[in-house]
Amino acid sequence: MSDSIQDFGRFALAFEQSFAGDDWTAVAGQVTDDLVWIVRGPHEPLAGTFVGRDAAIAAVDESCAAFDRRFDKREPKILAGPTPIPGGVHLAWEVTYSREGVDPFVLRGEEWDFFRDGKLDLHRESIHNTAELYEYLAKHDRALRPAR
Repeated sequence: MSDSIQDFGRFALAFEQSFAGDDWTAVAGQVTDDLVWIVRGPHEPLAGTFVGRDAAIAAVDESCAAFDRRFDKREPKILAGPTPIPGGVHLAWEVTYSREGVDPFVLRGEEWDFFRDGKLDLHRESIHNTAELYEYLAKHDRALRPAR
């Protein structure tokens, strides 16, 4: 039997390492083959429902390319949790994105992560400030790095 808090810690570390190195191999080792990845709020490529390890990782990579990598700095912060729930964890978070010459943007949301045999099996995420996200992008689009 695995501990969801420890499972989440391993996944979160793999995610941050993968993001920093722009290589999602570490994440691939922390998720099930039939992973379901759901992000609600924005439209694709920033959100959607993706089934299977390869589809989910490709979606995460595309989302990061379309948004996160347009900034110089990304600072995630857990606001509450991770709190154990049956089969997984729940947490509220914010990520501050900054780029020289523009105001920082704080993305806010929460997620529910469920694990099977120590690996992430279901990720359900909700973005809380989608309207502000699109207002920010409309205002600062030209000052941000191009999406790749």
